[in-house]
Amino acid sequence: MRDEEKIKIIKDNLEFSELPIKFQNQIIDDEAKSMLISFDEGVYTKETAKKDAKNYYENHCENKYIYYISSWRGECVDVKGQETYW
Repeated sequence: MRDEEKIKIIKDNLEFSELPIKFQNQIIDDEAKSMLISFDEGVYTKETAKKDAKNYYENHCENKYIYYISSWRGECVDVKGQETYW
């Protein structure tokens, strides 16, 4: 049986630009992959999807983020209000 997960909030209510770069890059990559799957073939290439995802998160996204450490998963970032740890 696993121990209970422990969460330590590092920073709360962060803008996308305030997140550590590794999380910014992961969010952009994940969104680009989603865009490639969601749109008809030929609408996006990996490069153009990544460019549009980056533009969206850097200039138009109003999400706030929580940066925390989980005893089970290590460093994590969640969109505020969509937390996966509670």
